[in-house]
Amino acid sequence: MTGAPTLRPNPSWRRRVVAAFTERLVLKATAIFLTLVVWFVVNVKEPQIELVRVRFVPTLDSSLVLRDPPPELQATVAGRPEDLIKLSSSPPVVRRQITADSPDTLVLDFRPADVTLPAGVDAVVRDVQPRSVMLRFESTWSRRVPVQSGLDIATDHWSGPVTLRFDPDSVQVSGPRHVVLRVPFVRTVRTTISVPDSLPHLVDLDTTRLGLRVRPTQVKVQVTAVGRPTALGPGAPPGDSGVRKP
Repeated sequence: MTGAPTLRPNPSWRRRVVAAFTERLVLKATAIFLTLVVWFVVNVKEPQIELVRVRFVPTLDSSLVLRDPPPELQATVAGRPEDLIKLSSSPPVVRRQITADSPDTLVLDFRPADVTLPAGVDAVVRDVQPRSVMLRFESTWSRRVPVQSGLDIATDHWSGPVTLRFDPDSVQVSGPRHVVLRVPFVRTVRTTISVPDSLPHLVDLDTTRLGLRVRPTQVKVQVTAVGRPTALGPGAPPGDSGVRKP
């Protein structure tokens, strides 16, 4: 019985296939190795771009208190892979000085030049996001200010220096931040204390025109006189009223 002729693979073609996998293996392996080395070198030298976390560190005046934590930023950084890896453990930083006269709501704008990379990192910051952030500060503030005397010390029958000691010598004022900043001291009410007088006096503080909360509202004053008693008479200097302010 005569059938269709059987197709047999061409011996020369089969030899070529076998030779491709069995001959000159060292030369072929060397070529593959050099190709991989060239690819690796090119990729290492080519800068990579990565989005990294940036810490925002505002340097606040002592009168400022943030209502919310500082927001975090992100920066687009181009550099070598080994430099970009360092940024994961030592993130870049943006620092900004905030002064006491800042409003209660402050908007800050950022640029790539504001981002500081850690030492030893050779990279370039190409962008920073967000480009602006809003900071909100507490509108009220408290601080301690010294007590200042508004007293009149009557020395009609005393000759010598007189000193005053307040207890406490400072008080806490609270209120709108910008108003508190403008208060250098709190004065006592105007009243007269005669010398000599060894007893402590409880004196009110003059808070009527401050528009702030003051704690405490009274202080003790101790008058210390050094000298000797005297009396106004014909020999007293002219124009001496006998009332002195410390």
